[in-house]
Amino acid sequence: MNRCLSVLAALAVLVGMAVPAWAQSGPEIMQKERTLHKVKDEEERQVIKLLNKAGAAKERRLVRWTLSGAGDLDRILVRFLAPRDVENTALLTWEGKDGNDDQWLYLPAVKKPKRIAASGKKNRFMGTDYAYEDLRPESTEVNTYTLAGSETVDGQECFVIEAVPATPRQAADSGYSRRKLWVRKDTYATVKREFYDKQGKLEKVETLRKLVNVKGSAWRANEIEMRDVQNGTTTVIVVESRTVDRGLKEDFFTEAELTRGGS
Repeated sequence: MNRCLSVLAALAVLVGMAVPAWAQSGPEIMQKERTLHKVKDEEERQVIKLLNKAGAAKERRLVRWTLSGAGDLDRILVRFLAPRDVENTALLTWEGKDGNDDQWLYLPAVKKPKRIAASGKKNRFMGTDYAYEDLRPESTEVNTYTLAGSETVDGQECFVIEAVPATPRQAADSGYSRRKLWVRKDTYATVKREFYDKQGKLEKVETLRKLVNVKGSAWRANEIEMRDVQNGTTTVIVVESRTVDRGLKEDFFTEAELTRGGS
């Protein structure tokens, strides 16, 4: 009898620990997506191809550093390496807990960083199909997430998450009325995002491909495509190399480093 009770107690614990996919809420899924894919820091070397409506391409190269800092807030530094007309142009992002991220753009010709106003984060970044707001980390403080169902993407079952700005201020600063995200059920990696303009029309579709496991539960896409379905332009990002947990420090993610140039 005691043995049966022990078995039943153990089963009860296991059942309590296991959370069925259907029982998870939108915010819980997105928080898990963020937590599972965190590393202390990383460096990515990327090639970016900008394709116009006719398919003509321009190529740029950059390096992107990320640090998971205090309070689980990210700091990100992006620096262009080539071609010469954008060389050493850099963007520094400090994630804010309340969604009011700080962003500074450094243009070598100006020789001083320019702070990006909250209302300017809806603008496109350096001729790409990415807005400044697209480059900040996904934040449960900034968005309200709702689980909208399940769909299959490239043979993998995914949660479909609806995201809308969490406050009137965030809605005013954003260029989007809402977004949809597809998060894989096995790894909790985001593999697709749709962006809808202020009129509710589909504006852009981002697809993340060639996922690789970089450390523990953390996965990254080695190829990302952002397609503007309204303008007919596309930005393709290909990761050439990646290093995680190399020991980057907070003093690397400063305005002084932003204006220093080089890598």
